[in-house]
Amino acid sequence: MTKPVRVLIIDDSPFVCRLLTNHLHSSNNVQVVGTALNGRRGLKLVEELHPDVITLDLEMPDVSGLETLQQIMLDHPTPVVVISGVSRRAAAMSLEAINKGAVDFILKYTPGTDVKPEALRQEIIAKVQSAAEIKVVRSIRSRHSRDSQPDPHTAKLVADIVGGITGSNGSRPVLLSSGVVVIGASTGGPVALRELLSELPADFPAAILVVQHMPASFTGALAAQLNSRVALSVKEAAPGDKLQAGQVLVAPGDYHLLLRPNSEVYLNQAPKIQGHRPSVDVTMQSVAQVYGQRTRGVILTGMGSDGAMGLRAIRSKGGSTYAQDADSCVVNGMPQRAVDEGVVDHIATPPQIARLLRNSVQ
Repeated sequence: MTKPVRVLIIDDSPFVCRLLTNHLHSSNNVQVVGTALNGRRGLKLVEELHPDVITLDLEMPDVSGLETLQQIMLDHPTPVVVISGVSRRAAAMSLEAINKGAVDFILKYTPGTDVKPEALRQEIIAKVQSAAEIKVVRSIRSRHSRDSQPDPHTAKLVADIVGGITGSNGSRPVLLSSGVVVIGASTGGPVALRELLSELPADFPAAILVVQHMPASFTGALAAQLNSRVALSVKEAAPGDKLQAGQVLVAPGDYHLLLRPNSEVYLNQAPKIQGHRPSVDVTMQSVAQVYGQRTRGVILTGMGSDGAMGLRAIRSKGGSTYAQDADSCVVNGMPQRAVDEGVVDHIATPPQIARLLRNSVQ
């Protein structure tokens, strides 16, 4: 029998501690071994209990969540899932936590949102269980990849979404001579994106589209953070944006990002693909339809299989494809699935992928 995942909860709200404990105890595969109402007590319990996973509130008095995280990573490196609010400030803090070593985040339940409590419970359990895998199954195929293999219905849904947009509007094709790079990422993506984009110059001749699995309140903060840390211009994509060389457009959370033949961005809320909106597959297939062999697709760290169909579409049009190597991934599900399906031309670390792109884009 598999041992349950041992979880320590650090949160200054007794209510949240009880809620998380109840949710996690509803799974036979998870055991809450302790709770702490502040960072100082949390650090002591980390040392005493040696949990498999820690859930960590970022907004705490005395010792903040970020300070607690830094100390955990310094003294007792452990997979940490941060508990975040939905405000822009909370999103920025969560992204900073990811940069400092947290592996994932969970949004707090907010009354009035369309997130159902049961869906939140399942998400909490799934993310905690996945976090426990990261330290021992970091560089081999994610066990979730097989479960998330797209079926013919999914492939048709993606094709319908893409076909309904790229052929519409009577747009005359207007293409950038150096083409488009589409980058897809999920768990661990913010750090990998920064590592890759930091190696590209401000005058990079191609446009770049980023699809990062994140909630709506996070993608704007991600774009702002990247814009302050890389030479390229980075912004959250908006309807009607035109692709520009040297500019990075980040797909907004809860919207698919597609491309019209005139290189204009189109956003919609068509059905989620394998639970994702934005979907890497949708954006990659849309861009491949417009830019053909001038499309380059990159899959970075993440759980599941999003992007494999997209890379296949890019390759079928004569474009080139890249995947992050297993050793540098936080979770190797998405890159490994693409590799397993034989749709990857180059496997490398994010900085190495950037150098390959620099050499291939003229």
